Amino acid sequence: MQSADHAARDHATWSASATARNWTCAGAIALNLRNSKPEVESEASAWGTAAHQLSEKCFKTGKDADDFIGTTEKTKQRKIAVDEEVAETTQVYVNYVRARIQTYVDEFGEQPIVHHEQALPLDRLKGPFDAGGTGDTVIYFPRWKLLEVVDLKGGRGLVEAADNKQLRTYGLGALLANRGLDVENVKTTIVQPRAPHKDGKIRSETFHVADLAEWTAELVGRMKLSKQALDEFDTTPFAAWCAKWLTPGNCKFCPQEGACPALKQKALDAAHVWFDDLDRPQISNSPSFDTPEGLAADLDMLDMISDWINARRAYAHQQAEAGVAIPNYVLVPKEKREVWLDDAEEKVKQACALLSVDKYLNPAKLKTPKQVRKALGKAKESLVAGLSETPPGGTNLVRADKTTRQAIPSGVDRFFTEV
Repeated sequence: MQSADHAARDHATWSASATARNWTCAGAIALNLRNSKPEVESEASAWGTAAHQLSEKCFKTGKDADDFIGTTEKTKQRKIAVDEEVAETTQVYVNYVRARIQTYVDEFGEQPIVHHEQALPLDRLKGPFDAGGTGDTVIYFPRWKLLEVVDLKGGRGLVEAADNKQLRTYGLGALLANRGLDVENVKTTIVQPRAPHKDGKIRSETFHVADLAEWTAELVGRMKLSKQALDEFDTTPFAAWCAKWLTPGNCKFCPQEGACPALKQKALDAAHVWFDDLDRPQISNSPSFDTPEGLAADLDMLDMISDWINARRAYAHQQAEAGVAIPNYVLVPKEKREVWLDDAEEKVKQACALLSVDKYLNPAKLKTPKQVRKALGKAKESLVAGLSETPPGGTNLVRADKTTRQAIPSGVDRFFTEV
């Protein structure tokens, strides 16, 4: 069982996680190499890293994720407290991996070969870039002649399993990293507990090794296009280069998302905004179509515009932190709540003891309903039956083909039903 510190991963020039982006946008690698900037770990990225690190502890110790609630996972630049949501997300992934292993053991009485956090380089392809990634869990089932790569996704943005280029890159890397195995099929599995999907939280794609070999030829071809874009970057006028090589479409998590001229133009076009001769934004004079179909079309593009706005703000903040003066904008300190120092608890208790400790200490916090039921066990969990609830949280508007949640009547319909 091989593992590596998830937070310490280094990304290849052509990383598996960026395959879909590079496939769509041949100029992405060149733009990122020529405009590199210090990596800033987002809270969402750190949250995902914490879940991966927690899963490693579960696999090593045999414990469940909720045994670590109250601990802290340190990532590259942040500290993430392990709460119930982190634990539940991690446990879905851990349970799937454990179940796959146990199913094989029950059938054949032998263990499959398992690697956690396995490096999956693609150097054997002899492509124009160093390429590859890291497989969260790679399992080889000898009797099934099956190699499976399991990928934990901690985010809320839906990720499809079918034709997933990141996972296919992992599958290819797993074949190359585990040479000599008798493999007929490769299975790639996404475990994404926080994103409701019509196919469930766990979804897979299985393909024959011959199909993967055919896809590999396409992958190398895309790599060569990216290399051509890189070679032309310094010899072609920038505007012409952008028009030829930049294609928005898989921009999420691209470091240049907030600075990409092609994405900016696409976002402005989608928002029906044009600029006059004085560079003042104007609303397009085309008619507005507020039909249900028009609203559906707008909703489909709002995520892209919102992502670009957030990325643009983050880019401006990064530039200001680097010393760039942005007219009419200044950096100000965040207002945060006062907290005790890490080593101050005992000294504070001693000081408070001179008066009344109870006045200054919060009472012990009751554990969550799920934790209490687990502690009581199946036989006694009825003792707390009916003592908890999941409060209503309003409604969300989501695509019908992307969710498993039951549709509910509109507010108007609910109102008249109640009346």
